[in-house]
Amino acid sequence: MEIIEGQIPADTTWRGLFLLTSADQLGKTFDLGLALARAHSGYLLTAVFLHSVNPTEVAHARELLANARQAASDELTSYICPLIISSAKFEADLNTLISEAEVELVLAHLDGPDWRNLNHVPCAVAAVRGDRNNASDTSNESGLKHILMPTSGGPNTAHALQFLLRLTPRTRITALYIARSYLGTNEEALGRSRLRQLLQFVDAGNRIERQLVMADTVADGIVAASSDCDLVIIGATRESSIDKVLFGDIPAAVVRQSKCPVMIVRQPQAQFRHWWAFFFWYIKKWLPHMDLTKRTEAYTRIRRGARPDIDFYMLISLSAIIAAFGLMSNSTAVVIGAMLVAPLMSPIVGMGMAVVLGDARFLRLTTGAVIKGALLAIFVGMLAGLLLVVMQLPLTPELLARTRPSLLDLGIALFSGLAAAYALSRSDAAGALPGVAIAAALVPPLATVGITFAAGYFWESLGALLLFVTNLVSISSATALMFLVLGFRPARDQKARRAVQMRSVQIELLMLATVIALLSVMTIELLQVQTREARILEITTTAVENQDIIGGVLVDTEYNFVLDESGIELLQMDLVVRTTKAVTHGQVARLQQEIGAALQNEGIARQIALTLSVIQVVQLAPLTAPTSTPDPALLSPP
Repeated sequence: MEIIEGQIPADTTWRGLFLLTSADQLGKTFDLGLALARAHSGYLLTAVFLHSVNPTEVAHARELLANARQAASDELTSYICPLIISSAKFEADLNTLISEAEVELVLAHLDGPDWRNLNHVPCAVAAVRGDRNNASDTSNESGLKHILMPTSGGPNTAHALQFLLRLTPRTRITALYIARSYLGTNEEALGRSRLRQLLQFVDAGNRIERQLVMADTVADGIVAASSDCDLVIIGATRESSIDKVLFGDIPAAVVRQSKCPVMIVRQPQAQFRHWWAFFFWYIKKWLPHMDLTKRTEAYTRIRRGARPDIDFYMLISLSAIIAAFGLMSNSTAVVIGAMLVAPLMSPIVGMGMAVVLGDARFLRLTTGAVIKGALLAIFVGMLAGLLLVVMQLPLTPELLARTRPSLLDLGIALFSGLAAAYALSRSDAAGALPGVAIAAALVPPLATVGITFAAGYFWESLGALLLFVTNLVSISSATALMFLVLGFRPARDQKARRAVQMRSVQIELLMLATVIALLSVMTIELLQVQTREARILEITTTAVENQDIIGGVLVDTEYNFVLDESGIELLQMDLVVRTTKAVTHGQVARLQQEIGAALQNEGIARQIALTLSVIQVVQLAPLTAPTSTPDPALLSPP
C-alpha cells in the first residue's frame, strides 16, 4: 500500500473511512459519514484505491475527490480527508490503512461497479445498498433528516446506536421493532421490552424514538415505516443460507420495495477485545444493567470512598494492630474484627472501576492509596513482630495459615471482588459489604508479612505477601469485570481513555496470569506435601496396630524432616501410642525398622529417627470381674 496523495491526520480523533468508487455513489452514505465526523469532531477519510497507477487513473481519482468536496457544504468540507492509494491487494491494504489510521467505521457501497470484500475488516462496517441519490442532492444536514433502525435487540444494532447518538438532535433517529401480527400480543410485549433494554444499554434516554409496527413480515413492516426516512440501518445477523431461503433476505426485500437506501452495520470483529463485547452483551440478559443516572451515583460513591484521608490511614493502622495481636494470640475472632475495620477494599474496588473507565487520574489515586495503605499495615506488623521476637513466641497456626496461599484463595478473592463491586454499585445491596470484607481478608496477610519478616521468617513473609497480591489482583480484576457487565465504559469518542482501558486490562490479565502460575506451583507442592503426610500417617498407623509389633493405637504423631551431620535428610518422628501391654525396646526397634523400610520403598524418607511414648492402660469389661494376680514376692520361699 502506498498513499500517492493526501495524508492521515496526526491528531487522535474519531475517523471514518468512505470507500469512493464513482461520483454518483455519494448520496446518503456520504452524508452519514460527514455527519458522524462532525458529531465526533473527527475526520472522514475519503479514499480512492487504484489497482494501477497511471496518469489517467490518478486524474480520475482526483476528479472523484473534487466532486466529493463540492458535494459537501462549506461547513463540512473541513472534515474531509482525501486519499489516493495505490493498492495491489485490496483486502490486505485496506486492513493496513484501517490499522495505521485507527479507523472506527468503514462506509462502502455494495451495488457499485467494483465489488469490495469487507468480510475480514477488523473495525465496524456499514455496507449500503440502493443508495440512488446523486451527488447534487447531498448537501448539509438537510440531506439526512431521519434515520430508521429496525432491530430485534442484537449487539450490532447497539453498536451502531452508540456512534449514531451524537447525531441527535440534528438528525431524528427511530428504533423500530417489527412484531409479526400472527404471533399475537406476546410478540408486541416482547418488542417493547427489547426496545427498552436496547435504549437503556446505550444510554439513549429520550434522544432516540421508539416505534413498534405490527406486520405480516419483517420486510413489509420496515417498508411501511420507512416512507418518511432518509436511510434505513439494519444490524447484521448470522443467519445461514437455509434461513435466507425460509425467511428471505430482508435487506434485499427492503431495497426492492422501498426508495430508501439500506445500510447493513456490523460491529468490529477479529480482535480479542471485541469478543468481550459479545460476551458482555449476552451476559447482561441475566444481570441487571444500570442506567446512566445510577452509574453516575455509583461512580461518585466509589470515588469518594477510595480517596485516602486521615480516617483511611487511622483505620488501616488500627486494623493492622488488631490483626497482629489476633494472629499472634491465635484468635480467629480478633482477626475477623480486624477485617471489618480495614478500609482497604474501597480503593481496590476503585482500581477496578478506574480500569474499566480508562480514568488514568482515578487509577493513580487508587493505586497510590492501596500501596500506601499496604506499606503502613506491613510497618505496623513489623512493630508487632518485634514483640514476638522479644517474647520468643512460635508462629501460630493463624500466622502459618496466611503464608501458604493456593488456588482456593484465588477463587475466594475473585468472587469476593464480584460481590464487592455489585454491593458498592447498588446502595440497596451495601449490607453485604461486611461479609465481603471477611471473605477477602486484606490486612491480616499484610500484618503477617510484617510479623514474619521482623521475626526472621523470610520465606513465610514472601508467602503472606503473595497472598495479599493474589487478593489485590483478583479483586481488582473481578470488580472490573462486574463494572463492565453493569454498563460502565468510556464513551466511544474518548480514544485516550479507551487506550488507557486497553493497557490497564492487559496489565491486569498479565498480573492475573502470573499469580495463577505461582499459585499453581504452590498448590501442587501443597498437594504433594499433604499426600506425603497422609501416606506417612497411614504407614505409621498400620505398623503401630500390627499385633506382631506393638498392637496398640496411635494417639498422636509429630514429625519433621531435618538434615543430619552428613547432610542426609532424616525424618524425626515422635509417636504417642496407647496399649494394654508393656512395650519392650526390641519392639520399638522393630517398629522403627518397619516404618523406615516402608517409607524408603516409597521414596518418602531415607532414614528415620523414632521416639515412642507409651500410654499403658488396663481394659475392664463391665460384665467380667477382675481376677486377683498373685504377687511373685509372696510366693517365693523365704
